[in-house]
Amino acid sequence: MVLAAIEEFDRLGREEFLAKYGYREARGYFLTHQGRRYDSKAIAGVAHRGVAGRPLRASEFSGGAATVARTLADLGFTVTTPEDLAAESPIEALLGKVMNLETAKSPQTKRPKRHQPLTLLWALGRAARAEPRLVPWETTRAEIGSLISTFGLVDDAPNPEYPVLKLAHFGLWEIAEHPAPPAASGGEPLRWMRRHQPLSGPCDWVYDLVTKDDAVRSRVAAFLLSEYLHDVDQNALLARVGLQAAPVGRRSTTVERIVRDSALSRLVKTLHDHMCQICGIRLMLPTGPYAEGCHIRPLGEPHNGPDELANMLCLCPNHHTLFDAGALAVQGDLIVVDRSTGAPVGALSVVAEHSIDPRHVTYHREAVAGGEAD
Repeated sequence: MVLAAIEEFDRLGREEFLAKYGYREARGYFLTHQGRRYDSKAIAGVAHRGVAGRPLRASEFSGGAATVARTLADLGFTVTTPEDLAAESPIEALLGKVMNLETAKSPQTKRPKRHQPLTLLWALGRAARAEPRLVPWETTRAEIGSLISTFGLVDDAPNPEYPVLKLAHFGLWEIAEHPAPPAASGGEPLRWMRRHQPLSGPCDWVYDLVTKDDAVRSRVAAFLLSEYLHDVDQNALLARVGLQAAPVGRRSTTVERIVRDSALSRLVKTLHDHMCQICGIRLMLPTGPYAEGCHIRPLGEPHNGPDELANMLCLCPNHHTLFDAGALAVQGDLIVVDRSTGAPVGALSVVAEHSIDPRHVTYHREAVAGGEAD
């Protein structure tokens, strides 16, 4: 019942879900599930229809620690309290906000619009190059608008006014000298921005985090790519925003494979701190840590795997070679198995921001490693 309410929340989006059932936004108590936050009272009220046949109205019960939080906790869910939110580190606060963006749904594709994710990726690229935090509106509008035109959904209008204002009200963006900008709806944002031409950019605490900490920047970028942009050319997008890397090269080995140091490869290695997801080893060279980005479903003929984060692993050279050769297979429960002996090697290490597509794991197990290992 609770999971059904969460699924509906994800499908409709926060704003539409709360409006549909007549709930206000939560201020202190949030249900957390798979890294996302949900308004606990609204979820509990809607889930109640599984008991009584209809959802509860907000006026029919009270929220808080003694009621909703306790009930959800008894069902095995985690509910954050106001004290938990106050104790969050800046990194946790940033990741929490990024993982809970309030994006509108595309009327045509029924998918979350990409305006805010693309705006944040644009800001990450500027931070990676240590460029000024606040940017003139003319530049912001042109560059983000171009990104939306190229990488947005088919019905995403190239209007950065809306994501900038939405992110400002969400606490991730600053519009200099305008502490009370208009809401991100209707025609007023376009007129207001055209009239004021403000300097804007990520809030200073956000900019400081993603400028100084490559790992945080990578975690934010990885989530945005996996959640909103899994069907675009992710390397091209990262290069476009300035998170590019060195060109691709080839190495001759027993198994011909592409050894990449692309933007995606660097991203997956940073996410895992250059530690092999199979053995946990982190190789250190005189130039720094070394690992390799490995595609689960191989690129090129005959496999034609996609070059996307959900199709990549961070591996040491030994396990990269064994994986490419089909000597290792990953089961559905992410246990790695030695194909020659059938013995388990260990569990594949994962991090929250790196979502691996199980379809690619299945393809590798069946088409590359030669059959089911489960």
